[in-house]
Amino acid sequence: MLHNPFDYLQYDFGVKGVLSALLAGITCSALGTSIVLRKMAFAGAGISHVAFAGVALGFLLGISPIFSALLLSLLVSVVLWYFQVKKGLHFDVTMGVLFSASMGLAVIALSLSGAYGSQALSYLFGSPLLVSGIDIAMLLLSFIAVSLFFSFFWRDIYLVTFSSEIAKASGYKVELITFLLNFLVGAVVALSIKAVGALLVFSLLVVPSAAAYRVSKSYGRFFFLSVFFGIVSSLGGIFLSFALDAPSGATITVVSFLLFLLTSILG
Repeated sequence: MLHNPFDYLQYDFGVKGVLSALLAGITCSALGTSIVLRKMAFAGAGISHVAFAGVALGFLLGISPIFSALLLSLLVSVVLWYFQVKKGLHFDVTMGVLFSASMGLAVIALSLSGAYGSQALSYLFGSPLLVSGIDIAMLLLSFIAVSLFFSFFWRDIYLVTFSSEIAKASGYKVELITFLLNFLVGAVVALSIKAVGALLVFSLLVVPSAAAYRVSKSYGRFFFLSVFFGIVSSLGGIFLSFALDAPSGATITVVSFLLFLLTSILG
């Protein structure tokens, strides 16, 4: 039985759910452009699991799960940058080590806290209808930060993405751009898991950009199409979830996959 999805907009939780999904879709897909072009898709999966480990620690310590997820994600992002830039260790190796360690930490923290029920699952699979005003404010701040990052460093990001060696030789601050990108990915993933879910935020980081890549012939077109596909995925997914009474994070993922499938056929 289908429901009218716009009926949910009569309620405060429905409006907050749509806003949270929209902001997550824009910020994740924008950052996803650099992740996809630099072949760092594993970053989304790794950081999202690190964020979930932070949620588990929050349950264990009795503090805000989002706050603990944010702190742990930012810490891991800095560690990734340090080993990648300063020590020359390949990104996949460092991420693989931290990924496995964070999952072990998450299991231990959840078992000790006893938070195996709906609370933990809401962060694992997403629950945008449960976001608060503070969650929306934090997502808005991340949206502003990502917008400023691409506005001020557009050319730097472009050069670093396609050739960090040429960018460094030309005097661009490669280390700073890489640090800010890692930092923002950690922040956005942690702040998006309540709306989209730790397991599914990876799809918003990678799939819209992968779909845009199939039908783009310039970096600018690729970036704006990626953000557009992120908006379509998030809004289309959450309204479809309202209509079907289905999990929002899962429907957002399915819509983004269908967009990728369509662009793969047409591209």
